[in-house]
Amino acid sequence: MITEEAMRKYFTDLDGKLKARLSHVLLARTSYDRSTQGVSSKYSCIVKIQYHKQLMAELEEGMLFAVENFRSKEDNRRFTLMEISRVYPEHYGLKGLSDSSFYPLQFEVIEQSRADWEFNDPNTMIIHAYCIPVNYELIIDSKGEISFKKGFVYPIVAEKAYIVNKEIIDHMYNDKVRQRMNWNITRTTSHSEKDPRLGIIKMFEGQGEIPIYVDFDRLVRYHFGIFAFTGGGKSNLMSNLLRRLIKHTKDTKIVIFDISNEYVCLLLDLFSDPGINATVVLDEEVTNKDQFYTSFAKPRSLEDEEWLRPTFDKVWEMKDRVRFLQPDEAGRPTYQSLIRDLELLRRDNSEKPTNLRAIQEVMDALNRLILENKVSTNAAVSPQILLEFAEQALQIFQEYKVWNRSALFTWAETLPRVASRIEAAEEVPFDPRKITAKELLDLIEGDTRLVCLSISDPVILKKLATELTYQALYRRKKQFKTTPQVLFVFDEAQEFIPNASSGINQDVSRAVEMLLRQGRKYGLGGCIATQRLAYLNTNALQQLHTYFVGTLPRPYDRGVVSEQFMIDIGILEKTLEFGPGEWLLSSYIATGIENVPIFIKADDSEKELERILSQRKNKTP
Repeated sequence: MITEEAMRKYFTDLDGKLKARLSHVLLARTSYDRSTQGVSSKYSCIVKIQYHKQLMAELEEGMLFAVENFRSKEDNRRFTLMEISRVYPEHYGLKGLSDSSFYPLQFEVIEQSRADWEFNDPNTMIIHAYCIPVNYELIIDSKGEISFKKGFVYPIVAEKAYIVNKEIIDHMYNDKVRQRMNWNITRTTSHSEKDPRLGIIKMFEGQGEIPIYVDFDRLVRYHFGIFAFTGGGKSNLMSNLLRRLIKHTKDTKIVIFDISNEYVCLLLDLFSDPGINATVVLDEEVTNKDQFYTSFAKPRSLEDEEWLRPTFDKVWEMKDRVRFLQPDEAGRPTYQSLIRDLELLRRDNSEKPTNLRAIQEVMDALNRLILENKVSTNAAVSPQILLEFAEQALQIFQEYKVWNRSALFTWAETLPRVASRIEAAEEVPFDPRKITAKELLDLIEGDTRLVCLSISDPVILKKLATELTYQALYRRKKQFKTTPQVLFVFDEAQEFIPNASSGINQDVSRAVEMLLRQGRKYGLGGCIATQRLAYLNTNALQQLHTYFVGTLPRPYDRGVVSEQFMIDIGILEKTLEFGPGEWLLSSYIATGIENVPIFIKADDSEKELERILSQRKNKTP
């Protein structure tokens, strides 16, 4: 038999202050609108707590109550777990005060009630806690061993409600992760080289830190998202996470599509480390250290920090650290882009049967050339094949008597000029600092672990993202490789997965969606970071298995998160109170317990960067 005294090992009564019982189990809503649509459990629960002033300072949303359920036995205690979504105190006298009462009387009652909050009088005050079941049982066997079982079991109404203590919280969220990743950590710290934690759990903060760990292998392979409004700390969390990925995995590679030009500075310790193969790729060539330094955005806290300059200079001077995108590579057509051109021309000529037959014949000719030359449709077009195709297309249009001033005929006439431009680009003298998209792929598949594409032109970066994701997936499929894992990071994801129906936005959105849908089979992962979810490709969002949610002021954005990831809207509302660096973390696969939201505070990446660089400076002879 497990006694109440023995259960102190698993639960806390907050130094004797907590006396709580489950009072209601209610059926959750079954209909909802776009702003409040997520339901993670079919029930909601209310726990009544005897009033204690200090309890109001210690009880927090996100804490877990445990209430015995109908499967519990004396030698096998089983508790239904539920997460606090809202806590508030109630005064009996104020509750009975009517708005229709005489106004001076109302004010007098309110004024006299103020002093009552200072006394822990259970006759006058009570605390209500609204809770959402997390669909797990906590089981304590006859030997005192604990386990968790997925599924909801109806709790016993009027039974005692216990708060799960910090040791069990640590066990729930972290033990499986530490075992899978072979991490033996005896003391938690924010130092990234010593501890792979992301931060701490926002619970029992006055009683010592509870770290939060994630399984990096599963996090990368099954994709994750970071969502928060401007100033919420997306870049801080991302750089913090990427730094630990590099330091605490054997060979995971990272490719950052950095349209804001900020990650070179945020990860300056990694780019300046000779022991880490890393490359910065810029779209415009810079010729000296000063230009290189001014090419990147700095966090507000580091904008005027001149001590960063020597480290930027070091990166500039390191061999093969800084490369420049070959200009014509970004705009060079692929066979797939030629097919898309013909599809658009087909749509524009939908009411001209003769032109449609000509377009189909040209498309057949292009497909024959692709097969004969054994090239991928995603490969860049060679000038020789393009000239041959242009000749065939013009001949077909002439045979079908397509008007020589039409857009269709003009398109075919411009193809030789495109081929000449490609040839001219190929004749440019070799520059070891220039890099093409194909060479980038070779770099990623080689020894390089970190690549930052610091390109501020959205058109160039979108085209590059389209080609790199298609080609990386094609190569992995062809070779059926699953290692090493590669993480593609899409910061400002509204640029890469818009809900677009045409043009380059559609191309890049489809490419990233394909990566997210198929990449996990081949060791290719994706990270989506954005401040607005309203206009994103929801098919891409549905592929994410882990998500970090910060403050999202717009109800629609919270609704999208709630719908896509099945987080109860009552839990999400807590994020409105978050400061920078505070997050709601939930994962189907990368945490120690599946899909149970937890509030965390991320470690400060900027302080960690400053600490590491200062430490290196002090070691320099």
